[in-house]
Amino acid sequence: MSQSMKSWISSWFSSGKKLPSSLITKQANKGRFRITINERGFLDSQNNATLTCEVPGSTTIISIVPEGAAVKQGDIVCELDSSSLEEKARQAEIDVTKAEASFSAARENLEIQKTQNASDIAFAQLSLELAELDYNKFMEGELPQQRDQILGQIRLKQEELARKEEAYEFTKRMAKKGYRSPSELEAQRIAMTQAEIQLRVEEENMRVLDKFTAPRTIRELEANAKELVRELDRVKRQAAAALAKAEAEFESSKLTLEVEKQKYDDWLKHIELCTLRAPQDGQIVYANSSSGRRGGSGEPDIIEGATVRERQAIVKIPDLTKMKIDARIHESMISQLDLGQPVIIRADAQPGEVYHGVVATISSVPLSGSFPNYDIKEYQVAINLTDPPERVRMLRPGLSAEFEVVVEDREDVLQVPVQAVVQVGKDYYMWVVSGQKSIQRRQVKVGKSNQTDIEILDGVKPGDSVVMSPRTIFSDEITDLEEILTAKLAAEKLSAGEEAADAVDGMREESPKPRKPNSGGKPDGQKAGGDPSAFFSRLDKDGNGLISKEEAPPQLQNAFSTADSDGDGSLSPAELKAHAANRPQ
Repeated sequence: MSQSMKSWISSWFSSGKKLPSSLITKQANKGRFRITINERGFLDSQNNATLTCEVPGSTTIISIVPEGAAVKQGDIVCELDSSSLEEKARQAEIDVTKAEASFSAARENLEIQKTQNASDIAFAQLSLELAELDYNKFMEGELPQQRDQILGQIRLKQEELARKEEAYEFTKRMAKKGYRSPSELEAQRIAMTQAEIQLRVEEENMRVLDKFTAPRTIRELEANAKELVRELDRVKRQAAAALAKAEAEFESSKLTLEVEKQKYDDWLKHIELCTLRAPQDGQIVYANSSSGRRGGSGEPDIIEGATVRERQAIVKIPDLTKMKIDARIHESMISQLDLGQPVIIRADAQPGEVYHGVVATISSVPLSGSFPNYDIKEYQVAINLTDPPERVRMLRPGLSAEFEVVVEDREDVLQVPVQAVVQVGKDYYMWVVSGQKSIQRRQVKVGKSNQTDIEILDGVKPGDSVVMSPRTIFSDEITDLEEILTAKLAAEKLSAGEEAADAVDGMREESPKPRKPNSGGKPDGQKAGGDPSAFFSRLDKDGNGLISKEEAPPQLQNAFSTADSDGDGSLSPAELKAHAANRPQ
């Protein structure tokens, strides 16, 4: 607005004249109030099936369906060369046969070893039992029997010796009388001597039995029994070791057979994977690289006869009846998004057509920005289209689209343009035209806002005409409001123990600063009161370039003597600036 218009407005209140026709106003009205988030993204299929080469190493494409052709679920899309895989499958089948033979042999050896172990342990146990029986037989049978036999012989020999001695004595008496000849006497003596010898032999047999034969035999039988106990333990250990070895060989052969079968099955599976079938209905799209091969020669990757490697994508089959939009939303707006919110979509390839969708997914962690804006944080968002399939088929993956997420949509909301509201600190003001001759400043309570309008909760009624761009017309009045606010802030700081110079500098820091409208509906003010020279000029009411103590505000009067460094009773701009610069930090 021109300076003449401003002058007219400043004198208008006392002139009683009508409002000029050039004054721009707009009526506050109730209507539909919508808060949206506008972004762009790219279309893609919700169900985008990709067929890849799953054959190990590399192979060759034998045949492939032409790009763009429509296919049904289960149709053969591509065939890969499987000749080398079939050769490896035959070799794997031979290995499986060998492994089965080894497994059968190991299984029989295991059963044989179990039977052998049972026989060896049974024989060792029998030997131990027989040894114990031999010991008991000797101690309880043979040894007493031998002792009794020798004792019986000793008693017989003693009796025989007694008879021989009696016969000898009788013959000796008879020989003295002449009744026996010397030869008879000698014969009786020899017979007696033989009886003595035979008795000593039997007694010696008893002594040998008790001192040598019996202890030796007992020791031998006991040692034999103990050795057989140890032999039984050795047999059991050997049997366990042999069984463990047989079981290990059995498990090894079993595992080998399973591995060989798995290899064989894998080769059969790889042969089967050489035939690629469509997992769903759709349209064939070759997975060609954008740059082609051989240094960008333009030769496509996917053609008949081309070599493909493992995990390389060959074709894509998007479901064109179910589409979505992939986009990124800045972190400042992500709090307004929620799953299920309605979305209005306009595709660049279909001008004039409007599609509908809903917010389907929101990533839980942000993605870093790309070069050079690495510090930007954005969230990945997917929006599913909800239109009928016949409409969605008009779109194609990769097309760019603009979408509008409806964050809030209400009816009968009182609203005005955002430029009609001025924020001063935490308060909001509007200038309302009353009749044909007066303009009133009103403090209002605001709600949420969108890119054009702001919700009014109190202070304005439907039909009231509000002045557009009041900052241009009522700049002096707004400045006064801002000075009142900054003075109030300075007084609050002084009450907390700060100096006046700190309060003056705080007015530069605390003064309202311009901000853009946001979804919270808070229109923002412009910078005011932040220029020290403008602040000094407003205090210098007589225009003499100095601030007297009477001209200073109350909070500055408390520190006036400190700020007046030359003691002339007034403050120059340099003194005020120096006092502010020397305040305690």
